[in-house]
Amino acid sequence: MLNQMTGKIWRISALAGALVLAVISAADAQTASLAAHLFGNSVVPQTKSDAYGEAQFTYDSETRQLDYYVTYDGAAPTRIDLHGPAAPGENAGAVAVFSVSESPVTGKVTLTPEQANVLLAGKMYVDLHSQAYANGEIRGQIQKH
Repeated sequence: MLNQMTGKIWRISALAGALVLAVISAADAQTASLAAHLFGNSVVPQTKSDAYGEAQFTYDSETRQLDYYVTYDGAAPTRIDLHGPAAPGENAGAVAVFSVSESPVTGKVTLTPEQANVLLAGKMYVDLHSQAYANGEIRGQIQKH
């Protein structure tokens, strides 16, 4: 009888511990709101483009999913992508390519843990490319709100 009771106590304790861990894990998951303002003078080297844009992002740390909503005016994009790691004034390779459509452009990408850290540290930028500016027409550094 004592062994049965001890076994039940252990099972209940294990279940309670698992529940506590699940709650802690869910509490650790966070959502971050980020934004970027895209201009020709942010591109390296700067462009003379009058185009401009804005990008809104939501990052979920549990899924590592980055939702994006990009608006632009005055450009005909051939490519829109995410670059990093790079501070303002620096260039870096593309880490993700967004779908291209008329403004607004929306979608989601999944980041690696390293890319997520770079994003949250403010070391990523969004770049809109066009036929006139194949290396990037307008660009904006992604920052937390």
